[in-house]
Amino acid sequence: MDDLFSPEIALWQALEEKTRIFFEAHGFREIRTPILESTELFSRSIGEASDIVHKEMYTFEDRGSRSLTLRPEMTAGVVRAALEHHWLKTDEPLFVYYVGPMFRAERPQAGRKRQFHQIGVETLNTHSFLNDAELIIMVKGFLEWLGLKQYTVKLNHLGSREDRKKFTQALTDYFKQLESKLCKDCQYRLSHNVLRIFDCKTESCQPLIQKAPKLEISGEATSEFEKVTSLLKTEKVPFAIEPKLVRGLDYYTGLVFEVTAEGLGAQDAVLAGGRYDALIHDLGGPEAGASGFSIGTERLLTALSHANVQIEQSILKETVYVAALIHGEENCQFYRQIAQALVAAQKRSHFSFAKGSLSNHLGRASKMKAGFALIIGEDEWKRGEVSLKNMATGEQKRMKPEHLAQAFREIE
Repeated sequence: MDDLFSPEIALWQALEEKTRIFFEAHGFREIRTPILESTELFSRSIGEASDIVHKEMYTFEDRGSRSLTLRPEMTAGVVRAALEHHWLKTDEPLFVYYVGPMFRAERPQAGRKRQFHQIGVETLNTHSFLNDAELIIMVKGFLEWLGLKQYTVKLNHLGSREDRKKFTQALTDYFKQLESKLCKDCQYRLSHNVLRIFDCKTESCQPLIQKAPKLEISGEATSEFEKVTSLLKTEKVPFAIEPKLVRGLDYYTGLVFEVTAEGLGAQDAVLAGGRYDALIHDLGGPEAGASGFSIGTERLLTALSHANVQIEQSILKETVYVAALIHGEENCQFYRQIAQALVAAQKRSHFSFAKGSLSNHLGRASKMKAGFALIIGEDEWKRGEVSLKNMATGEQKRMKPEHLAQAFREIE
């Protein structure tokens, strides 16, 4: 576990500041959960057979004989907080991000000490696979905004629960015949969660993994995956399909992805995530879809250093309420342009897709003390413009999204 001090700490502060600027501009809000959680939370969500729960968690009993664990990851804690505070009672999605330390008692390696740090995003109450595509496109925007140009997004689709069940049985039948050739960890995984065998990096297991049965997903899942990859091609996201990518946590379903970059050695993943529709229900909540990702802060800083990127500090400014009065898949790209314009202007935003009149939206903007409201109605959409309303003066102007940063500078 490392100490951080000057001059290195300046890089961390600059990265954290840029992180807040970027995700606040995209409508996300920061969440901070306790570093200690009930051990059961992680064993239920991550899975008993995962390496994290099986070998890596810092777990102990407190004075009240309660089993507690230093958080090894953040998603389970975010879901626990959302359920505990009843944040999923409305139809609106919950968009949150976090910045903070995690703990795993694993062998220290480059970019991953026993205390390490993550930047992450969770989108709860989101059901569409298009949300997953938007997350990956946002990852592209974030990395390239920081200055990281050389990276690859690896993708896979785990299919439906029925697809996963059939795949699990096929893998169990295959590896049972080879059990004596598996390492001890994989022998344990075989009897607890056979998918985790794909995480093994030992030389003895790798040839067996390469010859393992392939995952076959349903027609609906295949169609979703094709639509996601088509959208990523349109947005020029550098990606490759990786059939053996399953992720190391049990809660993932559907689309999974990771991002690799240069300068990190053998462990070259800087970011990973995917969809986890079942987790909220498994922890006692409603059937609410969810997806997200986490970035290894140390690994990201290493990748940026390798690419000779210097991060400069900036200042986050007041909230812009985005009244999104039109809805549909065809509008996503336009809203992305607006978010990027707000990033350039260093503004935080609140995107509201709630149904209702413009006056209702402006009332909500006033209630949250937003400095500005961006209005996107039918007429604005057709013209590719936005209406910027100064909530203090009432002045309103129509403009293209790319002119927003200049408009804010003139007002200030």
